[in-house]
Amino acid sequence: MENKKIDELKDAMGSANLSQEQLQEQLKQKIQKASKARAIFEKETPKRASLNSFKHINKKSENNKILLFLLIITTILIFIAIYIFNKETKKEEPLYTKETKNRLSFKELYDSKNYATYNCYSFKSGKISFPIKECKEEMDKFLMENRSANRFEIVPLISENDSIIYKSIEKDIQNQPEELRKKIKEYLFIGVATERILESVWYIKKILGEETIVTSSQYYVKSDNENEQGVIIRAYH
Repeated sequence: MENKKIDELKDAMGSANLSQEQLQEQLKQKIQKASKARAIFEKETPKRASLNSFKHINKKSENNKILLFLLIITTILIFIAIYIFNKETKKEEPLYTKETKNRLSFKELYDSKNYATYNCYSFKSGKISFPIKECKEEMDKFLMENRSANRFEIVPLISENDSIIYKSIEKDIQNQPEELRKKIKEYLFIGVATERILESVWYIKKILGEETIVTSSQYYVKSDNENEQGVIIRAYH
């Protein structure tokens, strides 16, 4: 049985004339050769796998770069489209609307009910000069405390003693109609009131600066006290 297997092995290897020792030696060589071939194959296999993996990673990286590039281009195109759309659809605000808003804003400030008041009733009868000695200290304090006001308003105060100018010409017009004499007296009061406003504006701007907004009333107040005449100053916030 054993001899039969040896003969079959010789036939398979094409070495029918070899002795058993030669056959074993040749078989040993073939086994060694096969072992070397297998070792080389096993050694090369990880390299091939690594190379294939590297190629796969490179290919994937290139695909990611292409995708990122396309994404950037798409984003830029979207922003350009939005810019063009907004530029075409945006309408400039009508000029009259801006002016209306400015007028409304100014009106709100002008009509403010929030204000502080200072009264200077020390003007001399019939005189327009600002009474620095009598009012300066309190007036300066009031102005500094309200220097952030949106505007200042001056309301003149007239007393009967301010008719001193009228009395100086009363004899000259005594033959004129009473209605005319009353108008002349009223005009003189208005003149005194206007001059007191101008004097007060000058003083306020002197203390707070030329950019300070100062307005005046369209009327004067008639004092019940014959010896009180001057100005009422309001600081609107």
